[in-house]
Amino acid sequence: MQCIEVLTRDGMAEVTLNRPKVNAMNQALLREMAGVFERLAGDDAVSGVLVRGAGQCLSAGLDLRELASLDRERLSGFLDDFDAAFGAAFRFPKPLAAAVHGHAIAGGMLLAMCADHIALGDGDYKLGLPELAVGIPFPRVAFEIVRAAVPPRAFRKLMFGAELHSPAEVFEMGIGDALAADPLDDARRFLAKACGRPSAAFRSVKASHRREAWERIAASPPAEREALIDALRSARYG
Repeated sequence: MQCIEVLTRDGMAEVTLNRPKVNAMNQALLREMAGVFERLAGDDAVSGVLVRGAGQCLSAGLDLRELASLDRERLSGFLDDFDAAFGAAFRFPKPLAAAVHGHAIAGGMLLAMCADHIALGDGDYKLGLPELAVGIPFPRVAFEIVRAAVPPRAFRKLMFGAELHSPAEVFEMGIGDALAADPLDDARRFLAKACGRPSAAFRSVKASHRREAWERIAASPPAEREALIDALRSARYG
């Protein structure tokens, strides 16, 4: 793999996005992401997964330069890969922790929100969902990830405000499970505890928590995808 590194030790897999400079999510990274989460979900030797980013951020989101270069047909394929990647992360049945030590913007924030435990580093970086500020609507899977992860007031502030926030501000909104000096250590401790418990019960509760979201994703009509493509083609990427 070229964009994602996977290191497995003692039943724990650490998945690191590594696409300099800001781990922007192009189509190649999305395809790798889908494959990684699908493979780890079916690997009986892996009890849980930690996701993180190399460098100064988890991810700054989608590769807007690549997105702007796509015609309608290729854009539809990009969205297929987006749905597959975030669908695999959101449906991942085992304990999943995110260690956020730097910028997590748009798709980077969404990836963190797929986790069962979000450890935010107490530092000088930004998080947020600025899509509406540049005219990018949310694909159905992204919308449901956010709705499942945040309380209603934070949902409105993040989605409609479309601004960037400090980790302390995001944590105050009720997003994230720890504001830590060492988010990687915190995420690892969560996984050690969660993976030391009976797995069947965890999977059942996680599936129940996200079942309604997945039903809404599955029921999304084709017209919604066509409207999304129209909006993306007219978005202001600059």
